[in-house]
Amino acid sequence: MKKRQCISALLVAAMLTGLVAGCGEKESGADGAGGAVAGGTEVAAGDFNGDIKLPLTDEPVTLKMYITSDANYFLVKNDYAESEFFQEMERRTGVHIEFDVPPSGEETTAFNLMISSGELPDMICMAQGYPDGMDAAIDDGYYLDLTPYLDTYLYNYNQVRQSDPYFMKNSVTDSGRAAIIGILNTEKQGPWVGMQIRQDWLDELGLETPTTYDELENVLTQFKEKKGCYAPLAMSSNGNYVFGELAAGFGVTGDYINKDGTVVAGFATDEWRAYLTKMNDWYEKGLLDPDFMTDSPFFVDTELVTTEQSGVWYSMYTMAAMYEASVPGAVVKALPSPKLNDSDTLHIRIPDTYMAAGGLAISADSEHKELAMQWIDYLFTEEGAALANYGIEGETFNYNANGEVEWTDEILNSSEGLTVSQALIAKTLVPSQIPSHYDWTRELILVNEKDIESYDIWADDTHLDDWVIPGGVSLTSEENVEFTSYNANISTYSKEASNQFISGVRDIENDDDWNDYISTIEDMGLERCIELKQAALERYLAR
Repeated sequence: MKKRQCISALLVAAMLTGLVAGCGEKESGADGAGGAVAGGTEVAAGDFNGDIKLPLTDEPVTLKMYITSDANYFLVKNDYAESEFFQEMERRTGVHIEFDVPPSGEETTAFNLMISSGELPDMICMAQGYPDGMDAAIDDGYYLDLTPYLDTYLYNYNQVRQSDPYFMKNSVTDSGRAAIIGILNTEKQGPWVGMQIRQDWLDELGLETPTTYDELENVLTQFKEKKGCYAPLAMSSNGNYVFGELAAGFGVTGDYINKDGTVVAGFATDEWRAYLTKMNDWYEKGLLDPDFMTDSPFFVDTELVTTEQSGVWYSMYTMAAMYEASVPGAVVKALPSPKLNDSDTLHIRIPDTYMAAGGLAISADSEHKELAMQWIDYLFTEEGAALANYGIEGETFNYNANGEVEWTDEILNSSEGLTVSQALIAKTLVPSQIPSHYDWTRELILVNEKDIESYDIWADDTHLDDWVIPGGVSLTSEENVEFTSYNANISTYSKEASNQFISGVRDIENDDDWNDYISTIEDMGLERCIELKQAALERYLAR
């Protein structure tokens, strides 16, 4: 068995926080295939076929779980142990979960120290945070290689996994191993975030929905002159939007893209320069938020929207109703990303979601690894998934004659005074961390029909996601160390320079200024970063 290896990056992180964590060489607990506790009886792996019998154990067993704090959940409850989902899971399975929740904002440090200590809980949520990649997490002896168990203790998960080629490609490492159990959606989720606009202002001013940069510029000008907007277009501090929606019409983002199988550093292209030239023009005309460089890199300042200082911004589709409730008379509608020409097809937006970002690993040293896998696997059975998604049948939901879920007043009109969103959080599985066969459409009970149409607006036939680098692309541990050593500085510098070009601190039309910018990032190792990304993309495509 492979000895556990110290991870220098983690130890550096630990020392920087002033804490010393040991990383002794210790035999890995990964053993290939062991026995499972099913109904309190040891079952050989070869005899187990995924037929989960509850309870999973006749004697109560406690499993430890590392899980990060969910801000929305902790507005309703004080501890995950108070969740009605976890309480019902304990009643059904006989398994008690002991939670290790790091303080909010300290997750990265806590995760690194946990790994460095070599003392892992039975289950690790958000396990993809292992810095050297998933293959390394297995090889270093931290995560259990789940591959031998896909047809036994993870049988139901594997059945769902095999139902979609996307699941198959994205649930394994480049070497073909299963390192984590993913959150698999019951159906594809379209783009849930994008640009939004004050539709009532368009109607009042007799304007059509803008689809090109020229049309959007006219609308922003009207909003500035006739509605008194301080920041007609609100923009985040990365000089674009999170998934590149504002720059998509130029065929780039401020990040790396996958252009027909070839990795391109969008922030180092002539197309990016053209985009920055447009944004600089709008900045000089007072059409952009003049304070955008101090805003969040993710979402715009919501106060600009609620105080009616912006007419176009970036947000989640679920936020439209909140903005309308905050501003009497406001009508908020999704806005497609602008194009250079109305007939263009765009290739960059938030990608369709088949799998949520979260993932869970089983500790290679867990004394209850088989039981932990069965606990998770239950959430991919029809019965377990129903509990995770909808709560307890007869209490929070019922099935109608057509087999469709109908929510009860426990969710829709909570006797505890909870909103629908809060009731879902309190009585079902908190999404995004613990794997399950996840029905994301349950959130649609919170959204009106107009806002649901955002999906179709942000992802029509001319707004594609095929140039976005797939989330499953991963670097090897050696590649990751090298890539990070270059790209950390490149990313910081390119974003800073891009904002300077937009604000006019640097002259985007001056060839010397632009060439100096390009030569600087090239000297920082850009070519090598592209090579490493390209190799990772090709491995992913070959899975």
